[in-house]
Amino acid sequence: MYPVMDLDLDGLRVRTLAAGDADLLVEATRAEPGRALWGPHPAGPYSPADASAALRAWEAEQVSYGVLDGALLVAALGLMPSGPGEAELAYWVRPERRREGLGRRAVRAVTDWAHAHAGLARVWLEIDPDNAPSRRLAEGAGYRFEERLPRHCRSWLADDPAADAWHDCLIWTHETGPPR
Repeated sequence: MYPVMDLDLDGLRVRTLAAGDADLLVEATRAEPGRALWGPHPAGPYSPADASAALRAWEAEQVSYGVLDGALLVAALGLMPSGPGEAELAYWVRPERRREGLGRRAVRAVTDWAHAHAGLARVWLEIDPDNAPSRRLAEGAGYRFEERLPRHCRSWLADDPAADAWHDCLIWTHETGPPR
């Protein structure tokens, strides 16, 4: 799908994650109170089986990248194709490493890499309007606000979409050419 990534980010390593990296996810999510990057379930820490299943699912049509500080997974990002030449970028930072600028630096690096090496003209973020830190991250990483989609994002409180809660999402974009 996308070329393998292996970047140096000011002493941190950003690389493509594979199914064999499940132990990294288990360790990194041990203190996570909410959902992590790799899917709606489980909330909180991943078991080895959950982590393996999530990474295998991501390898099928998407790709995830780990930000490693030595052997420690400190953040993760994922590219999900959404059309020709474009993809959504998701990101997650382990709870005890938030508010260090790690997410902004990693989003900027993966975005630049996606434009230069994965052939993506448009990379976009989907942000909950109530998530002020994520909005600041998007702006700091060079994204621009594009639109608000009413009741677009699922809350994943229920397995059945019809029984779930839905909330607005903000779309922030980064493009190589002129904005659409």
